[in-house]
Amino acid sequence: MKQFRFLQTGCSLRRSSDRMRASLLILIGVSVWCPVSGVQLDKPHLSGPSAALEGSVEDFTCTMPWSHTNVSVVLKLYVEGDLIGYHTVLFEELAVFPLVVTEKHDGRLICEASGNNNTEIEHTFSDSLDFQVISPVEGATIVSHPSSDDLWVGQTLTLRCDITRGTHVSYDWLKDGTPLHSGLRTSRLTIPSLSLHHTGDFQCVASNRLNDTTVYNSSSDVISVQVKEHISKPEISLDVLKSAAGDLTAIVRCRCDSGTPLNTFSLLNDTDIIATETTDRLQAFFNVSIQLNREMGWVRCNASNHGNWMLSNAKSLSVESVGGAVTVTLFKHVAVDFQVFGVVMRCQVERGTFPKYRWFLNNSRLEGRGSFYAVGGTHNSSLSLSVGPHSSGFYHCHASDTFDNANTVRSLKIEINRDALNRVSTSVLVVVFSCLVLLVVSVASCCVSGAVLRRRYSRKYLAGQADVTSTHEDEDDEKDFLMLSGYEEDVIHAERTSDLHSEEDESSVDETVLYDGAVSK
Repeated sequence: MKQFRFLQTGCSLRRSSDRMRASLLILIGVSVWCPVSGVQLDKPHLSGPSAALEGSVEDFTCTMPWSHTNVSVVLKLYVEGDLIGYHTVLFEELAVFPLVVTEKHDGRLICEASGNNNTEIEHTFSDSLDFQVISPVEGATIVSHPSSDDLWVGQTLTLRCDITRGTHVSYDWLKDGTPLHSGLRTSRLTIPSLSLHHTGDFQCVASNRLNDTTVYNSSSDVISVQVKEHISKPEISLDVLKSAAGDLTAIVRCRCDSGTPLNTFSLLNDTDIIATETTDRLQAFFNVSIQLNREMGWVRCNASNHGNWMLSNAKSLSVESVGGAVTVTLFKHVAVDFQVFGVVMRCQVERGTFPKYRWFLNNSRLEGRGSFYAVGGTHNSSLSLSVGPHSSGFYHCHASDTFDNANTVRSLKIEINRDALNRVSTSVLVVVFSCLVLLVVSVASCCVSGAVLRRRYSRKYLAGQADVTSTHEDEDDEKDFLMLSGYEEDVIHAERTSDLHSEEDESSVDETVLYDGAVSK
């Protein structure tokens, strides 16, 4: 009997425990599946590394400050809007997201908290976490546009540094081993207008780093940039040589200021090519047989390089021998005290294509530079002297052809002497004395005219004063006579006023008539 009661009691306890377990499960199910209204989730917190090497494993943790322990929450991890993992947590559990880092994880990560199948619970988001996936840089190469083999002055050059692998890469550019401080460490280097000083060897260095501790570099091969320059307009010049047999040859020089070799020069007669030369220099020489004092025509130089060509001005091959009069022009250098301290003489022959000049002092030739003179100018055409005892004497010049001294003409002799140069000439004295006399006569005339005009105006002034005095005396006498006759003063003034008005009217009428008559005439 006791045993039966014990079994009955045990069964009743077991039934009550099953009821409690069932009630707890019902409560949990209700909290999970039934909407819970008025629940506001707190803002989750996302933590993890800011950078990692590609292929490494990193953990990101999303924690939530719990204010509602009876709410099941789903925590989701996104990178740039793409879902990469989620966890359902209860109570105070943490959501840990282990990631095998790949390039797709590079970007901005964010954690979202939401109710588990409960749309009435508002979603909340953590602060974003910027995450960099570092892929070590490899395979740097340079690509040139246009090709580095075809670059010309004035063109725009773009060098691009390409890599086969790498993220978060910065670039440095070097020219002839020296870094270029371009400001922006980008993969492109642009030179808007090439010049010759841009010629050199260029290289790019691509690099990235992990947490400022590990640096990865990749250097490209060196690319050689050769900037070429188009040929400039050639200048043509001419010189003449005479052989021992008496034959004349014109030496024609074609010269350019710039141009990248190889350069081709051609000598043209009208449109025919006389001669051609290809050289790595900027000039070429051509020999042409000529005859003196005859019309030989005109020639031009044509210069070209790499398809570019330029044509010079025309040059005459006709050569005239020296002849005619030879003149010497004298220029003086005067000091502050009007004393001549130096002279320059220039010699010029009347005709001749290639004249040269020689100077003589007292029939002794002057060459180069001496103690008191210097020979210069085109083909020694000028002579500079310092005036002094050593430079005194007779000077003259000879003119002849540069290619032949047989034909020579000479100038007249000029005496150079310090006393003669500083002596005032008679003509200058006459001019100065004439100017002085003219000045004295002008001043005297002004004084006489002023005195005469002053005396004339003074007489007119005295006569006018006398007339005014007599008029006043007559008026006073008339006034005394009228007062004695018994007239009142007001009446007298009135009569005088009326008389004056009548006189003015008569005079105005007369003047008007005269004016009208004059106009009519």
